[in-house]
Parts: sequence; C-alpha cells; structure tokens
Amino acid sequence: MNAIEEIRADIPDFPGCEGEEECRASDEQVRSYVGERLTALPLDRLSADEKALYDGVLFRCEFMNQKAFRIFDEDRSENRIKAVLEADAALIAAAKKLDPSGPPVDALKAINDAFDRRDAAMLQQ
Repeated sequence: MNAIEEIRADIPDFPGCEGEEECRASDEQVRSYVGERLTALPLDRLSADEKALYDGVLFRCEFMNQKAFRIFDEDRSENRIKAVLEADAALIAAAKKLDPSGPPVDALKAINDAFDRRDAAMLQQ
C-alpha cells in the first residue's frame, strides 16, 4: 500500500497534493485528524513536560507552516509530493497510537517528529 492509500484508509476524501488547492485541503485534513485525536487525551494525567510537548504538537495542528508551504508551492515536484505524502502517512500512524488511557509521551514525540519530517519534505531543495 502506498502513502496515499494509507492516508485514505483513515481520511477517505483525502485529495492528495497534485495542485495547490488539493495540497492545502490535504494539509488541513491531516492536521485536523491529528488534532482531533489529541483533544481526546485527558490533560489532567499529563506531567508538565508532557503538557508542554502536547501544547507544541497541538499548535502545529492548528496552523499550517506557511513558510514550508510557500516553498513547496513554488516547486511541487514528484519527489517532494511523495515525501510529503509519506510524512503525512507517518503523522497519521503516530496519531493513531495516542491512547487516552495510557501515557502519550512516545506518541506525542512521534507526532512531533512526523511534523518535522513533513516540514523538511516541503523545504527540501
């Protein structure tokens, strides 16, 4: 299964990244998916460090990385699209590991790392 198929298993109407509008809609859908999973966590169980990590990851769900998107929009090559879709699939996979009944720190770190990979894929030259 390729990255777009993996994503569509969880976000059926995921449009992909072929055009600017589709890419922005995809970004919003992925960030929303992750954000919804984050907001299901019981915050009263988080340590101060976990809460800081949570807040940082949640912030990344709320706002697109405009700098990365501007660069990505200027050169949306096949390799960049593939790298972004793979990062999106990793982001969704990491978010699926969030468990409201258990400690979320590993999943939060994985989500943050996936956001970093996604940004790097958009910024690569």
